[in-house]
Amino acid sequence: MKTSLEVRADILKTLLVEDRHEVRGIRSSIYNVTTLLSTASFAISSFLVGQGQKLSHVSVMSSVTDGLLVLLLWVFFSRFKRDLYCARQCVVARQRLIKSLGTGAESDDINPFPDARNEEPDVTDSELWWLPILATVAITIKALVLYVIFP
Repeated sequence: MKTSLEVRADILKTLLVEDRHEVRGIRSSIYNVTTLLSTASFAISSFLVGQGQKLSHVSVMSSVTDGLLVLLLWVFFSRFKRDLYCARQCVVARQRLIKSLGTGAESDDINPFPDARNEEPDVTDSELWWLPILATVAITIKALVLYVIFP
């Protein structure tokens, strides 16, 4: 579609804002899922310990539950991390389109949805790896303590 430079700039700025909201939402989801599954692990274990007189194998049930929750944590994290990488690729592609506005390199037609698969994100979000790692370590230590206390 043929549009003026101002309209193209407004469209791209709006889409860039939406991309950044998506990045923040995905990061928030990573924090929320990690917190939720870690808290669920401790809550389930405390429930099982409270029911210890009725259950014969508290540590086995707790360990199986913890293992499944850690597995679920890493599955969600890997999926969200991939989504975050793709969202960052879109941000870079849109930034490139905004930078090319008003130059001879861009045409009168605007494609606000470029193929971003070959873009390299400038932000890696590498600090997010600490969340599932620390959650896994905390859950593992708790499972080992329960295994020692309730053999």
